[in-house]
Amino acid sequence: MIAFLGFRTGLIVGALVTLVMVLTILLMRFFGIDLERMSLAALIISLGLLVDNGIVIAEELQSRISRGEERMKAALAVGGEMSGPLLAASLTTIFAFMPLMLMPGSAGEYTRSISLVVAISLLVSWVASLTVLTLVCAWLLKPGQAGGDEESDYGAIYYVRYRQVMGFLVRWRWATTAISFATIVLGIVMFSSVSKTFFPASERTQLQVIVELPVGANTYATREVTLRLTRWLLDKETNPEVQDTVAYVGTGGPRFYLALSPIDGFPNKGYFIVNVKEPTDVVKLAAKIRLYAAAAIPEARVTPEQMSFGPGKAGSVVYKIFGSSITELAAASEQVKSAMRAIPGARDIKDDWENPSITIKVVIDQEAARRVGVTSADVAQALNGQLAGVQISDFRVGDLTIPVMVRATGEARKNLDRLRTLNVAGSGGAPVPLLQIASFEGAPQYSRIKREQLVRVVTVSGVHATATAAVFNASVQPALADIQATLPFGYRIETAGEVEDSKDSNAKLSANMPLALALMVLVLIWQFNSFIRPALILSVIPLTITGVAIALIIAPGANFGFMAILGFLALMGIIINNAIIFIDRIELERGRRETIAEAVVEAGVRRLRPIVMTTCTTALGLAPIIIARDVLFYDLALVIAGGLVFGTLLTLIVVPCMYAIVFRRGRVGSSSTI
Repeated sequence: MIAFLGFRTGLIVGALVTLVMVLTILLMRFFGIDLERMSLAALIISLGLLVDNGIVIAEELQSRISRGEERMKAALAVGGEMSGPLLAASLTTIFAFMPLMLMPGSAGEYTRSISLVVAISLLVSWVASLTVLTLVCAWLLKPGQAGGDEESDYGAIYYVRYRQVMGFLVRWRWATTAISFATIVLGIVMFSSVSKTFFPASERTQLQVIVELPVGANTYATREVTLRLTRWLLDKETNPEVQDTVAYVGTGGPRFYLALSPIDGFPNKGYFIVNVKEPTDVVKLAAKIRLYAAAAIPEARVTPEQMSFGPGKAGSVVYKIFGSSITELAAASEQVKSAMRAIPGARDIKDDWENPSITIKVVIDQEAARRVGVTSADVAQALNGQLAGVQISDFRVGDLTIPVMVRATGEARKNLDRLRTLNVAGSGGAPVPLLQIASFEGAPQYSRIKREQLVRVVTVSGVHATATAAVFNASVQPALADIQATLPFGYRIETAGEVEDSKDSNAKLSANMPLALALMVLVLIWQFNSFIRPALILSVIPLTITGVAIALIIAPGANFGFMAILGFLALMGIIINNAIIFIDRIELERGRRETIAEAVVEAGVRRLRPIVMTTCTTALGLAPIIIARDVLFYDLALVIAGGLVFGTLLTLIVVPCMYAIVFRRGRVGSSSTI
């Protein structure tokens, strides 16, 4: 800002940013918005949006005062001229974030504070720019040395060159506009090679480790494996990066992190949180755990997982198989797991039914039971009393009632011979041993059969060592289609996990986009009293696609996911802001110029500096995130910076050309309503 506006004006506008940030944080506290990762991101995004108001006011006021115009008169004139366009620009940006504000679900809950903070900061910036900034500029800005006219303010070499270039492009406005919109096709084609994801893995210095023994293992076996793994993890010679660990047996522990989904508690499962020293140690330790577990803990499945920023496990591919027959579902599950394992790099392939466990089935000889007067209910009651116990009385202490249970001792409950010789008392005579009227058969059986909407479902999941969930899913889909074709009628395979979460969240985000666009159009119609001008402004938005695609392709490790979509919303707001103040200036110049071509070129000259300054300040504000490659906001910053640089260039070219095309027969000297 100092480079474009001068030392004094640049410091004044910079002070506005500080003032708006402080007031925004105070209002966040008033409205109960916590200062957390997402709201901090919103403040960073707001830096590139709120500074636009101050730049436009300061630049216009500096131009008037440098020409010798009386200070207070200039301040009132600038406030009167710019209050409407800047309010419209702020409201359209707020409405661009409205789908995020109204979005239901876990992703909306996680990111809603972004839209709220952006709305607060933009409204505060608008008020502060028209009051505090205008007043301070009127007090402190110096008048021009010679009190020159308005034309002399735009005689610098870059203004002259821009005027020459725009004069040429406006003469060839049809070709210029056609070439510019052709870049949209290029951007769409380039997007096909952009890597896509939902939420990235977290950079927290913590690693989750899930220990799963076969179904049927008790907590004693799980505890023994957990202790063995703990001792190895805390060996400083083997694992110097480990600081400490905490382990849970039979439970997933507390949900200490918003995006964390603890595992379900079962006796055969253990759960670790391992704290390491550096974020880079997480991936390194996960690889070491896999190697150690494969060699030293073959009886358990040990799965190290990074924390995720979003709901669910980052990079997970999940398939749900629905049907009625347990046998068919189990067979289909094995086919899907085999198809996933056939992809090189696939790992952690499993299903949520896990392994069948051996069960003892008591088969009653009904004819023999009837001869001795024993029913199936008598057998069930006897077995229940032996294994689980039966209540025979109550023990009362004051208002407290304690049931008195009777059951066999621990050794008797575990001994199959004791069950076979269990006496069963019937209604017709003396008790008889169970083995005289029933036989015992062992059979494998699934102890965890899941259902959704009363329909049996088995869920198969897995991740890929290097590929994203979208790429992994695309590789598996041909095999899934073949499996689906062999399934009986009524059976189906559905995609879930990150792929479906991303699709569902994007659908929820898009559901409110028509409302947001309608409100944006209404604001623009209110500002310009026209339908054509809002259409011109909104038509500029697609021009940013190519810049976004280029930024995501050339930047290492970039993906287009949910946070990148939020960045595109912010980008849309900035581009609309630029187009609004551009067209507003064209409307003003139409009353001063002889032809439409002159009006659009001169409006571009007078809006060149504010628009370029907005682009520069926004890009520089995001530079630390891009350079540091922040895990969560890296893609968002790339989308805003890349799209803004490319979109600003096209805005300065396409807006005047399109305006000249649409209003080529309009009367100069007026801004007719169309």
